[in-house]
Amino acid sequence: MLIETLDMDWRSASTDERQVVLDLAAKTGDLPRLSDVDIDLLALAIATQTSLVTDDYRMKNVAREAGIDVEGVMTNGGKQQWKWVLRCIGCRQTEEVSSEASRSKKDDVKLCDRCGSPMKLKRA
Repeated sequence: MLIETLDMDWRSASTDERQVVLDLAAKTGDLPRLSDVDIDLLALAIATQTSLVTDDYRMKNVAREAGIDVEGVMTNGGKQQWKWVLRCIGCRQTEEVSSEASRSKKDDVKLCDRCGSPMKLKRA
């Protein structure tokens, strides 16, 4: 095939490399909104110490936490480092995001252990 004639280094992130990203993303609170592809790209950038080129603010946030250089494609925003926490919409209890947090672009991250209401990501 034509693609095989290209001299490219094809790589996939290992489980250990992905775990590093999961832990970092949990620490910044970005984990619930990162996709599998986001996690793989971050893992490869961290493992190879390569600059990350993206306009995704959450990916930028995790990359900066890992000490990776970040460049924007069309934007130059997202220069601040943010920390996210989970906050209950019922009783307002807050907690850190764990590395086992469910990931979804829109759904609630989890239900509150105290009152059972949905918990949302909020900037700390």
